[in-house]
Amino acid sequence: MTKNYLEIPEELYNKLSDYAENDQLSIRLENQQILLENPKINHTNKQNLALHYFIVPSLASGIIALLIFLSTNHPQIAFTGSRHLSVASLSIILSTLFGFFGFIWTYLRKSCDLSKSKFKIFRETLTLSVAYTSISFAVQIIFWYIIGKTFSGVTFDPFTAGFLVLVFVGIIFYFLISVALSITLPNLILLLFTTFIGGILVSMATNNQKDWWQHNFSFLGTGEATQHWQFNITLIFSALILLTITDFLFAEFSKSSLYNYKFKIIRVFYILIALLIAFVGIFPAQSWTMPIHNNSAFGLVAVVLIMIIFLKWLVPTISKEFLALSWTALIALTLSAVAFMGIHYLSLTVFEIIAFAIAFTWLVMFINSLRGIIQEGNEWQVKLLQK
Repeated sequence: MTKNYLEIPEELYNKLSDYAENDQLSIRLENQQILLENPKINHTNKQNLALHYFIVPSLASGIIALLIFLSTNHPQIAFTGSRHLSVASLSIILSTLFGFFGFIWTYLRKSCDLSKSKFKIFRETLTLSVAYTSISFAVQIIFWYIIGKTFSGVTFDPFTAGFLVLVFVGIIFYFLISVALSITLPNLILLLFTTFIGGILVSMATNNQKDWWQHNFSFLGTGEATQHWQFNITLIFSALILLTITDFLFAEFSKSSLYNYKFKIIRVFYILIALLIAFVGIFPAQSWTMPIHNNSAFGLVAVVLIMIIFLKWLVPTISKEFLALSWTALIALTLSAVAFMGIHYLSLTVFEIIAFAIAFTWLVMFINSLRGIIQEGNEWQVKLLQK
């Protein structure tokens, strides 16, 4: 009888031993990948857990909605609209409330890195729950706006309306619970982009009539701007998400043999950048906070420039392509500074947008490069044998 073997390096064997159950592992194919797991771990656990968690809140939301609709004494309940409580308004309110606390509860219950302090876990949980709940809230607003235009004037009896609320809340809650159970570094990077770019665009749009671009980019966070809190909150939450990404990235990096004091310096740089981004939002460009705001903004760009200049020393294994891209970013930042302060070709607003866009994009791309280095360090060559 022919026996098949898989020859693996000793280092990989030692790592797999930590996951094995009685020296056995289960293997499965998923998305063109081969996954080795502890046989006791069922890959459908996350899906079943999400289904289990979302049933009770969905039923509760349906009952609450039905009781509210019946208490209004209206024979028909509007699908959308603000004339009185509608399916849309209650769906948004209940899904946001249940989703926020459900995300927190689920994220805290799932397996966490025990090496993290309670403060870090609390910060991560609160940041992610607010961020993902806010995104689901924004998506619902857009969805119900389209539905309102499409099904204008549609009404339902209270029981049907309550059931529809149950369905819509269940969908949002299931999405949030599934996300909480599967937080990964790529998901966090996407979340950072969504939060930052989305918040900035909303701030720009709401201040269009005030011609904010004639002042400066930081005008969006001042008291003269319309709903200036959106701009400032966007920066603060982007900083918190960046801190969370830093924790995830370097928690994974610390387990690698490549981790050394240079990567600890990079981690300090990222923490400093996150703090500077938060300071830009906490201290608007007005009155006594102007010096702190300006120094934080210029400090952010300065730290990025320092990281680029010393990039080859900090990460000797960095790819030539990313190194060339980094120096291109450095040249672009330098030229934009000269065009603004030297020859006054660029306005302050354009300079701020260019500098912030380049710095922010480079920071995210550098995270992906570091992640690639980690993955390269976790690759081994194996051989299939048959005897």
